[in-house]
Amino acid sequence: VADDVRVAFADLVAIDGVPANKVVQVFRRIGVALGVKVEGHVSRRSVGRCVAEAGNASKLEFVEATKNASGITLAGDGTSHKNETYESKFATIIQDESDGNKKLQFFLGLQMAANHTSETQRDGWIDTIKQLWEMGHEAGILDSDDAREFWTLVTGFHSDHAADQKKLFGLLEEYKTLCERGLRGEKTVRGMLSPALESFLFKVTHEAMRVAGGSAKWDALSASEKQASIDKSRKQIVRDLGEDEFRKLSPEEQADVDLFLWAGCCMHKELNAFKGGVFGMAQFWAQRGLEAPMKLYNRDNAAALKAVGTEAASRAEDVSTGGAIKLVSLCGAIFRHKDRKRGQQDSLRFFFDLELGFVVSFPDSSNTRFQSHEEGCAVLITYNDLFIKFLTYVRENKGSRTLNHMEKNVFQALHDIPTRHEICAVTLYYLAISYMREIRGHSHAEHNVLRLRDLHERLIAHIEDLIENPDLLLAPDASCETGAMDGKMWERPEAFYAVHRYAPDLPHLRDLLIAFLTAAKETWLRFAEEFSPDGRLAAATFEQIERAWMEVTNDLCESSFGMFRQTAKANPTMTLSQHNARAMYKFNGTSDYLRKLGPGMRAFLRRITRQQDASGDNRRQRIEIATSRQDVALRNIERDRIRLEKVRAARDALDRLAPILTLTALEYAYQLTPKSKDYLTIKVINEQLEWHKTYGAPGMPKLKKDWGSNRDTKYATLKAAVTEARERVPAHEKFGGLQVTGVSTELTKISTYVQTVLYTTEQGWQHIRTNRTNGVKESGEQNRTIRMHGTQSRTVTYALQIVARDNLTISSSAVISCPLHH
Repeated sequence: VADDVRVAFADLVAIDGVPANKVVQVFRRIGVALGVKVEGHVSRRSVGRCVAEAGNASKLEFVEATKNASGITLAGDGTSHKNETYESKFATIIQDESDGNKKLQFFLGLQMAANHTSETQRDGWIDTIKQLWEMGHEAGILDSDDAREFWTLVTGFHSDHAADQKKLFGLLEEYKTLCERGLRGEKTVRGMLSPALESFLFKVTHEAMRVAGGSAKWDALSASEKQASIDKSRKQIVRDLGEDEFRKLSPEEQADVDLFLWAGCCMHKELNAFKGGVFGMAQFWAQRGLEAPMKLYNRDNAAALKAVGTEAASRAEDVSTGGAIKLVSLCGAIFRHKDRKRGQQDSLRFFFDLELGFVVSFPDSSNTRFQSHEEGCAVLITYNDLFIKFLTYVRENKGSRTLNHMEKNVFQALHDIPTRHEICAVTLYYLAISYMREIRGHSHAEHNVLRLRDLHERLIAHIEDLIENPDLLLAPDASCETGAMDGKMWERPEAFYAVHRYAPDLPHLRDLLIAFLTAAKETWLRFAEEFSPDGRLAAATFEQIERAWMEVTNDLCESSFGMFRQTAKANPTMTLSQHNARAMYKFNGTSDYLRKLGPGMRAFLRRITRQQDASGDNRRQRIEIATSRQDVALRNIERDRIRLEKVRAARDALDRLAPILTLTALEYAYQLTPKSKDYLTIKVINEQLEWHKTYGAPGMPKLKKDWGSNRDTKYATLKAAVTEARERVPAHEKFGGLQVTGVSTELTKISTYVQTVLYTTEQGWQHIRTNRTNGVKESGEQNRTIRMHGTQSRTVTYALQIVARDNLTISSSAVISCPLHH
């Protein structure tokens, strides 16, 4: 297949979305239209290989672009698909030009991972860059295959605000420093003269011997172990040399070398700030002692509530919520369900077309689209009466003339006044905080997220103005010039006027809006931490910020997952490498680059693609992930086994322990001289306290740190526990003819077994545990087995066989029957 035809195949498949098995047919149809006869045939596999070659060309284009980079910023994100973890990777290369910096953005592909830990993500980045660098070196683009050169160019990392991403930033910064110091140290070693080089080699060997534990242990090592130790020592000493050279630089030069900035996605800032505001709004009702929005119980919880006083009813009440956000979620499920076959979607559109003359689509809250809940509130308050009217028509069109449970919830919530308060508050916030309109405005492509400090300061100031003077939004003469953050027309003017139509009937709207804004402000400050006056950005120069240019949002990573899901749905058998080849070729704009490559580079691409195709890398990666999961499962099993053994050993030790249960005995042991028999050491006190925590009075502190920090405080805790245990001893009782003298018997049912505790005034406690075996151990002091009968009836019956011991006297073996509620 000619090179130009191979490029055409890649364009049709990767850019135009033509299926690989239809490409030849497309050529023939075009040939017929042009009067040209197309001969021959190319298989789908060959077309797929042409696309894979194009994907490799995209990788070479990225590597070649790094040669002129003044800075490189990375962006990443993760998600799961069919229970597998995927990581998305993007890079922006900043190149100096006479008219300013040129930004080249590259998609580096999706990568499967065993988990989403920061360490695994770091290793994924390192492995990806290493493969790209090795390919660039093999193609003759790079002089070296040492990928550490790439990491010295990295100046920034862009992600969301999750803790694992911030940790990943720290790990990548640490790795960049190691790479830079290592290269700087190696440069120093290469410049050494003979005496200095001999001293360096001696130092390396001496350090390796020291780490091994001396010359004798060094001599015992094998040749491979010695070499590994020498290599490790050499790397560390080289890095130390690099650090020494680095410290010779001026502070400005050091800042340029170590430049590595982080910025969080602005979309996630707005999302989290909105969630913070919603939380503050939910707290408002209880704090003011006002009637909260009606709870929207699902079908099961509504049924559970009918069993008043039960645990199920209590749980149903606790887990159920209401309010504007819950209402919008339910409306999304009814009016625009993520499963397009379900819900009232087209019916609603037809209804609005009939009523208003145009179609209204409900925001995609069922898919939790960004800002869909804010926009949903604006739609609901604008057309509140029409939504009620529509649900009435839905009800009357049913044979039963009854709404289903979810529809009834929505219908009632649309009439609920507290819920309407929240809908209006959310709508006003959505209209006033036009943050995303500025972020995603016409000039957003030129925005550097690192230059948005003024925007965030203006945002906080506007929120403070609204908190101080809510009339900027609520007054009859309120306008967008003072109410909207950017001073431009409301995003939805009809929603603003709808809020004012309902506002006179909402007495708490002003205070609720203030609560929302206050909580949102606190969240904004927390999620805009990179713009703090004492942060790294504040100390960075103009040139450094330009070298670390980053997008204002992480939309590229987010959208790459969506495109992958769509591709995987349409092409279930497509490999991840084939998807990456298509996506990289299209996003990176590699078509023109590929056409300019010479015959030698084209031959290289065909050769490297054949090697990749025959390597079985896709299956190897899947096997590695499966093996990793097995290893994790086996480690967890072993860890649980060890933990259970420790628990069992601790329980056995408690069972063998003779607890001190009289104040006289306790005070006597406490007052003995140290090292004497029965002296109450801290270890003994801890054992006694552990026993009381397990079997003793409920007032015993559960955390060891609350027991005290020394012998005296621990003794005081133990004394209190013994006192409480003594006070809980009830009167003598008889059960089923069993006479127990000087003993109180307490029966407590715990899941599948019953623990019976026999307390004697002088001798302590004897524990008898039941199991479901039919056998009874032989009589003796250690006999602690109880046979359980009648576990399905309303009483639990035990056959006891206990041996007389000291002051404990039992007239005979007998049967005890105890109601289950005991």
